[in-house]
Amino acid sequence: MTTTELDLPRADSAVRAIDERGYLLVENLLPGPAVDRMRESLERLLHAEKQRNLHPSGHQRVLHLLAKDPVFLDALVHPFVLAVWRRYLGEDLICSTFSANTLWPGSVEQYWHADHPYWTLTPPWPAIPLAGQCIWFLDDFTVENGATAGIPGSHRANRLPDMGESWCDEGEILTGPRGSVIFADGAWWHTSRPNRSTESRSALLVTYTHTFCVPQEDMRAQLAALADPSDLVVELLGGKQYQSRRDFPY
Repeated sequence: MTTTELDLPRADSAVRAIDERGYLLVENLLPGPAVDRMRESLERLLHAEKQRNLHPSGHQRVLHLLAKDPVFLDALVHPFVLAVWRRYLGEDLICSTFSANTLWPGSVEQYWHADHPYWTLTPPWPAIPLAGQCIWFLDDFTVENGATAGIPGSHRANRLPDMGESWCDEGEILTGPRGSVIFADGAWWHTSRPNRSTESRSALLVTYTHTFCVPQEDMRAQLAALADPSDLVVELLGGKQYQSRRDFPY
């Protein structure tokens, strides 16, 4: 998909939905073969890192994905995703973090939270949105396997949630087929449900932010590990972001 092929009215509609509700589920945005390649690569990484990265909760994060396999770049630079976030956040975007999270069978419910940078800030938060998150489904998300849940309008609460792991009656469980994606304002309140199935459930977690914000992780380190990155990838991974000078005269 190129920029000229984008359904820009659809992108504008997505922005309105995110602004109103805090999040939007778009089904089947990644084609099956691309999902297959990413899922196969992630499966290898999960097993290679399981001894050191599996949390007692049954959740397993895989970090620094772009440096480990460039197959995941398709999710970073997806044209529709960038069109949505450039309309919602502004033209000057960088990637704040790019990781994967897998819920193994028997994993427990996560706590309600808002994402970076909001948990670093003291309310009241800035009036403009600071970050946008994409949750890419590498497996079908179901009620049984620990689908993500969110609370409509919670991105306007202007504070972190305080209900811990307790279920909220306003919560919505967001289910859908592999290849789908949740667009969410970084301030939305969300959690993942327990995985009561017999199979693992995996997702990619990608956050975009403004160039004037501090990224959650050092994306330039991942950029340095890529061979011949495109100009767009360099931009998104902070290669053009202003750096403080170390040689400034005192």
